[in-house]
Amino acid sequence: MPQSSRHLAAIMFTDIVGYTALMDKDEDAAFEMLERNRAIHGEVIRKYKGKFLKEMGDGILASFPTVTDAIYSAGYIQRACQTEEHLNLRIGIHQGEIVNQGDDVFGSGVNIASRIQSIAPVGGIWVSDSVQRNIQNKKGIEVEFVKEESLKHVKQPVRIYNVNVNCDELENDKKDLRKSHTSQALNRNQNSIAVLPFVNMSSDAEQDFFCEGISEEIINTIVQLPGLKVAGRTSCFSFKGKNEDLRQIGDKLGVGNILEGSVRKFGKRVRITAQLIEASTGFHLWSKKYDRDLVDIFQIQDEIGHEIANQLQVTLLGNTVAPKIREQTQDVEAFQLYCKGRSLYYKRGMALYEALRCFESALAIDPTYALASSGLADTYVMLSFHGYLSPSVCWKKAIPASQNAIKYGPDLAESSCTRALIALLHDRDPERAEIEFKKALSINPLNGQARVWYALFLLTYVQERFEEGIEQSRISIENDPLSSYAYSCCGLVLSAANEVDEAIEMAQHAVELEPNAMLPRYTLSYCYLCAGEYHKALDECQLALSSSNRHAWNLNLMMAIYMELGVVEEAKKIYRELEAMYKEHNAPPSNLAIAAAAVGENDYALELSRIAMDINDPYLPCKGIKDRASKALREVKGIEKIFPRLRNSGTS
Repeated sequence: MPQSSRHLAAIMFTDIVGYTALMDKDEDAAFEMLERNRAIHGEVIRKYKGKFLKEMGDGILASFPTVTDAIYSAGYIQRACQTEEHLNLRIGIHQGEIVNQGDDVFGSGVNIASRIQSIAPVGGIWVSDSVQRNIQNKKGIEVEFVKEESLKHVKQPVRIYNVNVNCDELENDKKDLRKSHTSQALNRNQNSIAVLPFVNMSSDAEQDFFCEGISEEIINTIVQLPGLKVAGRTSCFSFKGKNEDLRQIGDKLGVGNILEGSVRKFGKRVRITAQLIEASTGFHLWSKKYDRDLVDIFQIQDEIGHEIANQLQVTLLGNTVAPKIREQTQDVEAFQLYCKGRSLYYKRGMALYEALRCFESALAIDPTYALASSGLADTYVMLSFHGYLSPSVCWKKAIPASQNAIKYGPDLAESSCTRALIALLHDRDPERAEIEFKKALSINPLNGQARVWYALFLLTYVQERFEEGIEQSRISIENDPLSSYAYSCCGLVLSAANEVDEAIEMAQHAVELEPNAMLPRYTLSYCYLCAGEYHKALDECQLALSSSNRHAWNLNLMMAIYMELGVVEEAKKIYRELEAMYKEHNAPPSNLAIAAAAVGENDYALELSRIAMDINDPYLPCKGIKDRASKALREVKGIEKIFPRLRNSGTS
């Protein structure tokens, strides 16, 4: 159970009178009313130092540091509603304890405020005795006792008072309210935004991938806007399914604005809603609803991308140039398969095999779908790189898929990143790899895969360009501050640059973000090994092994640790395990070459290294001769006749 926290606050609960009836009669009008209500609340709550807690249907829950702030806020809101046709509110206020637990807010204080609101008259502000005691003799506030009421789920009767607020002193604020909420809020704010994964309003869980795809394409569109900071995909998507306070999301991602939305598919129709929200206040800056035929999904994406971009430019950046919309397939089914494939690809591990099937199915429908071709090539490369698939199988599939991606999507960041990986890991062509990495990042600076691999490339593949590599790894964290992958890779980069203390800090943060994932634990273990903290390295490696189904990377690392500790027999046991994996599953030879050298099987290590070079084992360039876990391999007599082939290709 998540930890709970408690604090005293003035709690305000508001509700629109007649909203349900209006929704049944005119859904569009009800939606517009809801947006006007949000806009009024957002501005007023911010002005009176309140906190927008959550929405419950047409109800809004907020808290304030003092009861006076809550009362003035309520008066101002009711005054503003008088200028809006058919927007009538009931407001209830109570001072009491709020309980925060996980993503939810509750407690007796919330319940009492809600119950008082439910019995208040239209246009009224009713408060509890705890509020009344703290607003006596306050300027502009008149209080009148109404009755003592037994409220549902409240043990003792509650004395209830009616409050009238004289808003004459707030006339200047009322004029501000009449101004454009959008420009006022955004002019004071940062040019930054996070796009949360759009909520799947359908009953079919498979549509989650479709919703993620729409969100990701919006990110890829608005990242082109000059001067706009956009949070990375991994960090944004970490909030999927969580009802976390927008202010907290904004703080965690370092952004001032949030785009959220929902998708509902019904038959051959689709409804997409999008809302632009100021993170610090919950204030709604812009919203729109799109109803279309499902076959027009790509037109919808273009419309949303352009319209959101234009809105952001007008409000955030003051410019009017719309970004270029990415090339897409025109087949809805192919798009859905691609979205699912990419989502599975990000999970790594055995999910890569299912990702393959999705990309292959998408290409069977549309052979010219560049993004699906890029996804297919990336997946084959990662399957071999992680030791799940032999390099010979990998390259036969990955290279033509990469060529297809470049042919049909030459201006896509994904295509260039894929081409960079092929150039680096297969062609041993660092010059071409660097060109393609830079091209990918110029198209989409948020492409996390290109950013991280470019950082590793700078440190381990060419002339040890430490400062550049560290800079790139730090940018990846800045772009995606909740990505354990970014922190893990930064830890590996820093350890290669002998910045061991900071490398450990980065790896520890990665573990905090994703404690059950393999890469963070592996990285932390490796960093401890580089620091000479062998027992800590052993502990972390054991955890990494248990979470990775005894992945070959972790087995190699465990061997290196055992050898440093002088536990040779345990190292030999692992060597035999790796040998069995190589023979039985046709695993890439580079892992076994490193293991063979560690236990003194030098001739076998040389033979395996030659095989690895000949078949372009993608893992070999990454390890090279600098990796701490492969120290024994670079000390093998005759290895210099093999590794120069690697070094002459531009690796260290």
